[in-house]
Amino acid sequence: MTPPVLPRFEGGQRPLAVSATLGVVGLAATALGGWLDARQALFGYLFGFTYWLGLCLGALLLLAMFHASKARWPVVLRRALEVMAATAPLFLLLFAPLALGMRLLYPWVAPSPALGEHVLHILEHRGLYQNVPFFLGRAALYFVTWGLVGHLLLRWSVRQDAMGELYWTAWQRRLGGGTLPALALTFSFMTLDWMMALDATWLSTAYGLYVFSGASVGALALMVVAAAATRDTQHFGSLLSPGHYHRLGTLMFTFICFWAYIAFSQFMLIWVAGLPEEVGWYRIRLRGGWGDVSLLLLLGHFVLPFALLLSRELKSRPRTLATVSLWMLAMHAVDMAWLLFPSLSPERVAVPWTALTAWVGVGGLGVAVALWRARGMYPVPVGDPYLVHSLQVRPP
Repeated sequence: MTPPVLPRFEGGQRPLAVSATLGVVGLAATALGGWLDARQALFGYLFGFTYWLGLCLGALLLLAMFHASKARWPVVLRRALEVMAATAPLFLLLFAPLALGMRLLYPWVAPSPALGEHVLHILEHRGLYQNVPFFLGRAALYFVTWGLVGHLLLRWSVRQDAMGELYWTAWQRRLGGGTLPALALTFSFMTLDWMMALDATWLSTAYGLYVFSGASVGALALMVVAAAATRDTQHFGSLLSPGHYHRLGTLMFTFICFWAYIAFSQFMLIWVAGLPEEVGWYRIRLRGGWGDVSLLLLLGHFVLPFALLLSRELKSRPRTLATVSLWMLAMHAVDMAWLLFPSLSPERVAVPWTALTAWVGVGGLGVAVALWRARGMYPVPVGDPYLVHSLQVRPP
């Protein structure tokens, strides 16, 4: 079997314009919300920012893992993952509102006496790590790492399309495997700095893994939706066989189980230890309206997709798997809201309307940048020597 002859991607002008327009309008509406209530708007913006950044980094980590494991079957998916991962520099620009408004988000920036003497004592001892210059320096390091790795993996892959040299594959594998520890550490510390720190005393060594597992589910779900949406075009979706969808569904099933395992492990260890600084975080999320959201996550993010993805037939059907994937993207949004918004409204479920506008705004710009980066490229890495093996994948 010879590699397919595909045209370069030159379309997407209308989707790009629509996405960019939605992005600008969404962020403008979020800015208006900031004028009305700055703290609520920043929480909503943090939700939209971390949701889409998580999908970007989930794609980058999956791409690095595929290179490190020398996997052949996902080669046909790789260009889509590369483009998703290459949107990381956009989030450096979009980080500016969080950097400017950190005082309204994180208790350690300007500790209030209302926090209590015990909390102030804890924050004082964390001062070497939780201070503004170090916070911004770490953020810069994260974005440099993500942007550089994503850029090089895409650039070398595109060069291989033009030159066809095998050494580009070797370089990508070395970079993917060699940077996995750095990518994992920066992702974990990002969750600590930008999400866990919303609560002054909350600590969990499993928190980064929890967010990573959910982001990986979201990235795989987005990949399935994009592939199913392009089945009738000349893009990468037209080259995917039922075997590819089956493997994507199996990977999604794996990360859903991993998400549930980390969620239970974190809950069990914290609840058994019974430390006041840690148990309080769960106490808020297991009572009242937030308790109902926790039940929704248990059923919707684990039990239902677990039961559905056990079916081999379902995982081999693009449209059916895409429907499950859309559900998982919605559940990932619920999961992110469950992580963030109890810090804003611990007594009742209250999601600011800026969460929706920020989700649309950041997502619209992210999709627009991805379409822009993809223009002029082949929809799959046609120069990769293992593309033929990937195209021959069949259901097990």
